[in-house]
Amino acid sequence: MKRALFAAVLALALTGAAAPSNPAALTCSSPVRKGDTASTLKARYGKQARIMKIHAAEGEMVDGLALWPNDPKRRIDVFFDDGPMKRIATLRITGAKSVWRIGGLGIGATLPQVVATNGRAVTVGGCGWDYGGGVDPRGGKLAKWPGGCRIGLTMDVGADVTNPPEGISGDGLLLNSGDPRLKAARPRVTHIYLNWRD
Repeated sequence: MKRALFAAVLALALTGAAAPSNPAALTCSSPVRKGDTASTLKARYGKQARIMKIHAAEGEMVDGLALWPNDPKRRIDVFFDDGPMKRIATLRITGAKSVWRIGGLGIGATLPQVVATNGRAVTVGGCGWDYGGGVDPRGGKLAKWPGGCRIGLTMDVGADVTNPPEGISGDGLLLNSGDPRLKAARPRVTHIYLNWRD
């Protein structure tokens, strides 16, 4: 009996040691929620909430707040609509090692995973520039997530694709998720956004 109990405990310990850490759940109300300000985030997260300049598009640096600024697995950038930082606009996740997931989607998620989570086809903007690769959910689940926020995703050509097909890059281009060119590019999610704008 003791030997069987010991074996069971040992097996459980080995399983736990080998199991990867659980990804962090991102929702419309955690770790950031509608109505948050820089002050409420600093009160909630202390030194892990830092007001700082944050990289935006085209090399621009803007005033914002970073949660877990020194942890590439947990960092979240928070942008505001106003100077006093009392009207939250958007949070953004970009870290290649980020553990954050929403609806099973994280940095590196594939096009089939995005379509499955959305529940219908999506379109993806032309890749290869600062405002490119945006995902349009076309009225699918990603357009209005449970809890009242909207999920924004940006995708780019998969890192394992050495010769991307022609016709997937550039401004003004929209590709349906069923387009063979987009499928051949094997795009991956590079940015995740949440916002609470109506």
